[in-house]
Amino acid sequence: MSDGLSRGKSIKELVLQAKLLESAVLDQAEGRAKEKKKALHQQLVDEELVGKNEVLDLLSSAWSVKTVDLGTLEPQEDLIKLVPESVSRRYVIVPFAKTEEELSVAMADPRDFFISEDINMRTGLNVTPFLAMPQDIHKFLDAVYGESEGAVMDKLLASVSKFGGKASSIETKKEEKTDITDIDASAPEVEKFVNAIILGALNFRASDIHIEPFEDPTGKTSRVIIRYRIDGMLREANFVIPWSFRGAVIAKIKIMTNSMDITERRIPQSGRIQILSKGNPIEFRVEVVPTVYGESCVMRILDRKAVQVNIEKLSFMPDTLDKFLGLLKGIGGKKNFGLILVCGPTGSGKSTTLYAALNHVNRPDIKILTAENPVEYNIDGIVQVPVNPDIKLGEDKRFDFATALRSFLRLDPDVIMVGEIRDEETAHIAMEAAMTGHLVFSTIHTNDAPSALSRLVEMGLPSYVVVATMKAVLAQRLARRLCEKCKQAYDPSEADMLVFKETGVSVPPGSKLYRPVGCPACDNSGFSGRIGMHELLVMTDTMRAFALNNHSAGPLRDMAVKEGMRTISQDGLEKALKGWTTLREVLGGVEDKVEKDEEKKK
Repeated sequence: MSDGLSRGKSIKELVLQAKLLESAVLDQAEGRAKEKKKALHQQLVDEELVGKNEVLDLLSSAWSVKTVDLGTLEPQEDLIKLVPESVSRRYVIVPFAKTEEELSVAMADPRDFFISEDINMRTGLNVTPFLAMPQDIHKFLDAVYGESEGAVMDKLLASVSKFGGKASSIETKKEEKTDITDIDASAPEVEKFVNAIILGALNFRASDIHIEPFEDPTGKTSRVIIRYRIDGMLREANFVIPWSFRGAVIAKIKIMTNSMDITERRIPQSGRIQILSKGNPIEFRVEVVPTVYGESCVMRILDRKAVQVNIEKLSFMPDTLDKFLGLLKGIGGKKNFGLILVCGPTGSGKSTTLYAALNHVNRPDIKILTAENPVEYNIDGIVQVPVNPDIKLGEDKRFDFATALRSFLRLDPDVIMVGEIRDEETAHIAMEAAMTGHLVFSTIHTNDAPSALSRLVEMGLPSYVVVATMKAVLAQRLARRLCEKCKQAYDPSEADMLVFKETGVSVPPGSKLYRPVGCPACDNSGFSGRIGMHELLVMTDTMRAFALNNHSAGPLRDMAVKEGMRTISQDGLEKALKGWTTLREVLGGVEDKVEKDEEKKK
């Protein structure tokens, strides 16, 4: 295996030392290279400031490494695939020759010892590094894998940066559902820019796209920032929209909704966009609001695949999953009825859990009705009703959740789902439906499962009705899932152990906790996806008898724990011990213990 090469002088220093360019010219080229996220020597060659062979000879001599001209070689698919595509693109390397014990690898930066170490670990072969131009390496990889989505985006952004059009150049027409990964080079440049923004979101598995204008009074740094919400956290994209494009991009998004007014920039507007990405239908819920710097836009990504998830893949602990699935058995023929609530703050995954539960019970002999505001995902086999309180049904009546529920009772359903219980009228009708042979699902905004019972009583429902109809309450939070490829184990500290002790979670001897590291597989974030932390309160006979005369969340929680309920904190800490997430994610995803202690005293 190669012993690696010392890094020595930088490329900039070598070019200056060789007197290939003046310092001022080199500084400007370096700035452009950083903007385009290119290697400096590739930028110099692309701008024809220095010849390709001249650069390679200079670096080869300085770094004492051989060069390879990939343009004279044919890509060998079996060799290239010895290293995963993501790794090759991240490191900018490609294998091009092999013997029984040695692998020759073209590298953009063969000085990096750890790249050779990584490839050696993956292939079991000694690595001999060769210097090659980054662009030649990418072409070699593209010959086998095709262009990466990142490369497509780079081309789109490059084409936009050269375009000087205005918002008026956008053609106002109805948009058909098209596959954005098949981009027509002759399409308008603004459309390419919007497609690039969307492609970036899909590539990073984002849930939301934020397009936000920020104006500098001097005009020097005015820009439109793109941010993606990934695994619950906002991350800024590695590009911005030029200030001159701010109106054109928002106008194009409005046109794609087929419902927004592109001439109206003074009031908030809402709309929806449907597209195809690699044949998969994806919908966007679009909100545009006027700000002091122009219109700001948020696009919520509604991927239908997200709600086709198997309930067994929602990171439940095995015993909690068994209890929850038990609540869903025997539906049909009015044999399984009652109310099941899912609670938690906004963005805690309540909708995903409800859709997973509906998918689990969805079959031809079951009638399922849902009332939603709005209907975010369409599910085959389920009758979904979009509730709109703005629609008046008379002087005092509106088409709200309560109105929809009343009509549902006349439609012979087995299962009913109402988007949210937020008032006494909706709660009362949901209880009535649950008592008359229907299994009813809904959500409620409370911090934990016992508080849901208290909230319903506070709304004015008799406690005996709540106790009689409630089957269970599931509270949940989300935490980021650790990347399996790079997470790092460590021994818990005394402070860590104290957290487990105070929460009542036992820590077996030799247990480890885990921290994020970052690698190409997780885009160096250390996390990939999210997990749920759950608290399932099942209304046993003992729990019903106790809740009949005890409505405060504190006593209800204590009794639920005695009846076998695992709290959200306990559930999260046990998942941290399993290496699913970090201790910090768990502690950040649940309420402060002091607040809960204060609530118990009430």
